[in-house]
Amino acid sequence: MFTASCNPAYSEIPKRHASFATWPTEDLPSVDDLVRAGFFYTGTKTIVTCFYCNGSLQNWGPNDNPMIEHARWFPHCAYARQLCGDDLYRKIQESKRAQQGHVRANELKERTGSDEVVTTNPTSNSRLLSIPDESTLSTFVAARLDLPISQRLLDQNFKLPIIKRCWEDQLRIKHDDFVSECDLYIACLILQKQIEHIDGKKENIVIPSIKMKQIREQNARIHEQSTTTSNTAQSVANSTDVEITTSSNPCVLCLTEEKRLACIPCGHMATCVACGHSLRSCPICRREIEAFVRIYI
Repeated sequence: MFTASCNPAYSEIPKRHASFATWPTEDLPSVDDLVRAGFFYTGTKTIVTCFYCNGSLQNWGPNDNPMIEHARWFPHCAYARQLCGDDLYRKIQESKRAQQGHVRANELKERTGSDEVVTTNPTSNSRLLSIPDESTLSTFVAARLDLPISQRLLDQNFKLPIIKRCWEDQLRIKHDDFVSECDLYIACLILQKQIEHIDGKKENIVIPSIKMKQIREQNARIHEQSTTTSNTAQSVANSTDVEITTSSNPCVLCLTEEKRLACIPCGHMATCVACGHSLRSCPICRREIEAFVRIYI
């Protein structure tokens, strides 16, 4: 996930929270839930806007979940998707497709005046690409390299092998295209940084989901052996004992949510999703953060 946002002034949680000073409190979601979901208050009615994707929502109900509504109405927002996690995000989109299917079925029934309605399974894989062999994969990849979104990445100085590798991995693993141009950009950025970080040795690329155990052990050793790495690390060491830190792995900023974001290019995991976007440098090594990868433990 790229760190750039549409409203960087509200990337920090305290600033988003402060925007809700005049937020009406009757029968509305809590300010904490709205802030965590990435929203700041515009000051008009009940309109809130996402700091990352610039999407706005209003007319909230008391039982609405801001995080779920964010992902439902703005499925291409990388922050909302990262906050939800892949499993919840997928369920939200499946539910949305099912609701849309019911609406279309009711409209069809009203037009035809018949109770007989053709049903479809919204979770079926009928839209997935059939890629039986490497030859078919190569054909699909070649076609996508000619798309404008791939050409624009070339114009942004991404090398053709990087773009090609991202398309190959996406189609081979997901059997589907990237959801948006932003997703392709992020994939290319992360792969490029990984290759640069290991001096171009492709066979040594470390994928966080595969090497999670090593990353967790490395972070644990850093926190145990060094109490002077940073002020943030010091506060964690003083406020939590080793047993709690090891078992719950809390975010170094809020100390309540689990660590979920790995910083790119350094790979250190230090914060939860909500807190990560207030950082510009890694709190462990102080290296500038160029992107985030959500880690599943």
